[in-house]
Amino acid sequence: MLPAAVYTDPNGLADLKRAARADATAAAPQIAQQAEALFLGELLKTMRSSGLGQGLLDGPQAEMYRDLLHRQLAVELSQHGGLGFGNAIAGAVGGSAAPPSPSAAALGLPRGLAGLPPISRAGVVGGGTAAADFDSQSAFVTELWPHAQRAGQALGIDGRVILAQAALETGWGERVARTADGRPSYNLFGIKSHGWGGAVARVPTLEFRDGALQRETADFRAYGSYAEAFDDYARFLTENPRYRQALAAGNAADFAHGLQAAGYATDPAYARKILGVLGSPLLADLGGAASNGAQA
Repeated sequence: MLPAAVYTDPNGLADLKRAARADATAAAPQIAQQAEALFLGELLKTMRSSGLGQGLLDGPQAEMYRDLLHRQLAVELSQHGGLGFGNAIAGAVGGSAAPPSPSAAALGLPRGLAGLPPISRAGVVGGGTAAADFDSQSAFVTELWPHAQRAGQALGIDGRVILAQAALETGWGERVARTADGRPSYNLFGIKSHGWGGAVARVPTLEFRDGALQRETADFRAYGSYAEAFDDYARFLTENPRYRQALAAGNAADFAHGLQAAGYATDPAYARKILGVLGSPLLADLGGAASNGAQA
């Protein structure tokens, strides 16, 4: 039996493709289930995008965890019947229909969508954020991995932890700040405009002050491309003495904790969150490609 979350797992997807080539009829129910899970995931993503504005606790980290929750919810719903069209797909290609869906109470899921966390998205114009250039987490990794490798080589740090930090800061590229005229800032690392003479993007942000979250507005650096963002990130760390200990780290964990200790972010769980993203299958699969000698 293939794992329920196969459409979010490149290895699982490859297994499903092999199963379909070997016996398409037998694999039809699983293929239909994954198609429905993908549809439900996109449906929930669209609903998130239709919010009227940011909530008090919104931010890149909250958005990332909401995305993970909704992906898992989509998988669970499709595994237990979903909207029903998975069965129709399976029947159309000669496979057997999945068993009927149990009740929401039996699944431990909320009734309807009222139980989901608040969802919002700021507008494109006026310094807000918008759906980014990446249509999936895989696309985020594929496009940015070469830049992360280059920055990692310059810093002597595993490029995967740099990519994990970018994913955390932007929710896998879905919350990249935009300038007042709606242009993308390409700022993947939440670097503010202190000492910066270039363009900026002014956006609302959440900061921990005296142990409590506070809503603030801040100016962030704006770049001309993602390549420039990675180059400035490497320059920012090397030119600031407070990050020397982080850059001297021998592994990803020490680097992440070094960033937090140096005050890179006010979130007291910043390092733990970076390492949590680093442990995701998409980044773990890059292990063989890491070429700068650092170990995760």
